[in-house]
Amino acid sequence: MTLWTQSGVPHRGWQCVDVIDLRPTGQSVEDTMYAACEMCGNEPIRFVHVMQHEAYTEQLEVGCICAEKMSDDYVGPRQRETALKNKAARKAKWLSRKWRRSSKGNDFLNVEGFNLVVFPNKFQPGKWGYGIDGDFSRKVFDSKEEAKLALFEEFWELTQTSDC
Repeated sequence: MTLWTQSGVPHRGWQCVDVIDLRPTGQSVEDTMYAACEMCGNEPIRFVHVMQHEAYTEQLEVGCICAEKMSDDYVGPRQRETALKNKAARKAKWLSRKWRRSSKGNDFLNVEGFNLVVFPNKFQPGKWGYGIDGDFSRKVFDSKEEAKLALFEEFWELTQTSDC
């Protein structure tokens, strides 16, 4: 029995609060732990739309089609999935981009008007940090690659808009 057929579960008026990609960068299709839609039971779902409703106490994790029906929005859920697919593709290529070397010996990129840099932490040998336009990360990382991936995540949050 699906939640679509249960009384007390609203069918419309839901709001998207998050969309989650269940396949981390670099993970194979076979190793991905997919989800099932909590509204209709359909599986496998890679992109989970987290929905909430003021008249329902629990958030529901659903697939794109149910998110469209629940929110009565037949554009937004697909756009959010496309944005996550785009992010995953860009992140997969991030480490292999052609990073330039600064005069101080640090790897950097100039992207969309931002100067992005990774550097060894001078106070903690063997650790790495990153900066975006002179604002430096407070967190330290065990490798240059880990710092570059964290830089990607912060840069993505800085430059991309999200409507849920």
